[in-house]
Amino acid sequence: MSFQQFDTSPPPGERNETKRPHLSVFRFTSFQSTSRRPSQTPPAYSTNDVFATRNQRHAKVLHWLRVAMAVITLLASVVVMVCAGKALTTYTSTRDNAEWILPLWPTSVDLRPTHAILACGILLAVGSIFYLIAALAPTVRSYPSHSPNYPGGLADMSQPLRTLRTLNIISTMLAFLFVFITIFTTAFASAINSHLSDSTEAGTLSSWTCKWQGFGAAAPGRFYEICATSTAAFDLVILMIVVEVLGVLLAGWGWWVGARLRKAGGESKGQGVAV
Repeated sequence: MSFQQFDTSPPPGERNETKRPHLSVFRFTSFQSTSRRPSQTPPAYSTNDVFATRNQRHAKVLHWLRVAMAVITLLASVVVMVCAGKALTTYTSTRDNAEWILPLWPTSVDLRPTHAILACGILLAVGSIFYLIAALAPTVRSYPSHSPNYPGGLADMSQPLRTLRTLNIISTMLAFLFVFITIFTTAFASAINSHLSDSTEAGTLSSWTCKWQGFGAAAPGRFYEICATSTAAFDLVILMIVVEVLGVLLAGWGWWVGARLRKAGGESKGQGVAV
């Protein structure tokens, strides 16, 4: 038994009518949605970017440390001015007091140490306010923080670096000036107080009134109050020497951070710094 083979192919006239669909009719939405676009290409990441990001954090920490130190210096200087002014005011009110038969004060009262301490407080306060204005100005706090290699936009580094350099100059000058002022004031007041501490004819507000230590409120002419305020102002100036030495160290750190940022990103291609 033989099987006849049938030809299932279409007739010759109909072969040309059947067309194979073109690939353009298919929409490969799934492939298009998952394809990587040029804008989503992972950015280049170099060693300079790592250093720039790290030094950016250092710059932010440095900025707020300087601001905190300026605030501490301002508060301490206000306390120094209040104590020194209170001592001078009390001395003026008791100098010509007729309540006591014998004179309360020696014939020569040297007010130079108290005046020096008062001037020291004024200079520290003015310098601290000046730095706070320079550091907290809106133009200083609104810098971009994106690197040109990150998908956050381009950032010009020249202006932030100039601002950082300006703050470094101001901070360095004020730090060395404050150290000089506090050391000079301490040495000047200590020398005069030591020279007149044993004198019975002359003295300073501190050396004369502090001889009545132990009598408390029973000391004549509010001597205990003058001694306490004068000593507090003098001791606070000594403490400020340590604070201003730390300010010198922060100034050196600021120059180091600025140099690292210029090395890592350059003045035109580095990342912005919020200082």
